[in-house]
Amino acid sequence: MFPLLLIPYYFLVGATGAYIMSQQTNSPSKYKIVGFKSSLAMTKGRELIETHGIKVKKHLPLINACLCEVDNNARSIFKSLADDSMIEFIEDDYVGQIQVMPSLSIDIKKQGQEIPWGVRKIGAPSVWKDTRGEKIRVGIIDTGVDVSHPDLKGNIASAGWVLECQNIVDDNGHGSHVAGTIAALDNDIGVIGVAPKVQIYSVKAFSKSGRGNISDVIEGLNWCVENKVHVINMSFGFKNSKALEKAIKEVYKRNIVLVAASGNSGGNNSVMYPARYPEVIAVAASDSKDKVAWFSSGGAEVNVMAPGAGILSTYKDGGYKTMSGTSMACPHVTAACALILSKSNLDPKGVKDVLINTSKDMGHSKTKQGAGLIDVAKASSYKRD
Repeated sequence: MFPLLLIPYYFLVGATGAYIMSQQTNSPSKYKIVGFKSSLAMTKGRELIETHGIKVKKHLPLINACLCEVDNNARSIFKSLADDSMIEFIEDDYVGQIQVMPSLSIDIKKQGQEIPWGVRKIGAPSVWKDTRGEKIRVGIIDTGVDVSHPDLKGNIASAGWVLECQNIVDDNGHGSHVAGTIAALDNDIGVIGVAPKVQIYSVKAFSKSGRGNISDVIEGLNWCVENKVHVINMSFGFKNSKALEKAIKEVYKRNIVLVAASGNSGGNNSVMYPARYPEVIAVAASDSKDKVAWFSSGGAEVNVMAPGAGILSTYKDGGYKTMSGTSMACPHVTAACALILSKSNLDPKGVKDVLINTSKDMGHSKTKQGAGLIDVAKASSYKRD
């Protein structure tokens, strides 16, 4: 799917410098995220919001903010609230979506086990005698995961949700596909993932249609923090958001590696958020001939590339499917990070540096490939000075 286009505009309100970010769409957002200055406690912030007659839907403790309902008088009310010196920002609860391309492929019934071409391409099998990602906890913020899938269930440590549906069911298939590339079991059936012994922590933050809100992702990030994951896979994209940026910075401070899909809009200067943030490892997609996939978003923010075209992996309802997108490239890198972490105690910057320093330059523009195609064998044995 191509990324949903949300065009933000900004205006300053009052002398305090607090600002409101809105979006130009045919259907105005039903919710706004109100962020407080660090000196204002959440309980006091909620009281402040309610004195303006605004209803709070839920708290977002990771960023010291509240998600608020918007009514017909919202614009003037929120402008008044933004004048308060304790308000850091107010923005719409933007919508984003998973980064997978439309596909004509059909579900595949696998007999026996095979190593997908992408897993082979990045050299993962050569390191399995030394590490398979044991004891590393990988967070996946996505459409959920098929917890009963025979090729996944042995590695699923926990599954949660942040959506109102209050279930963990992967009714889309994308989350299960991502999970399989990371950690499908070595069990003589189906496929095998890049890091087949990591522990999967899946949180459902995107709906059956593959869409989710900034507030859902922030709650998903908080869930991952609470579950003490080591690395987080984010195969989705949004336009810029102050709330998302703040959440990413907060997670990064907690020594968690963050990996995200660059986006599927092609071209240059088109990397989506959160991949565009400097705290995140931005992943472009390559094909089986080591070319940059035509749909892969480019820009100065791209760090590395990984296989993302025609990727076979696990799917919902115990199935398997071939899919394409930077969504598919991203989990290759996430799993590579897990393998690196299983053999070192590097911080997020250290992991990113190792990936960049060991990737193979495939001769493409840096804005399309970053440092090049990741090499798990070199990365997992890399010795920093």
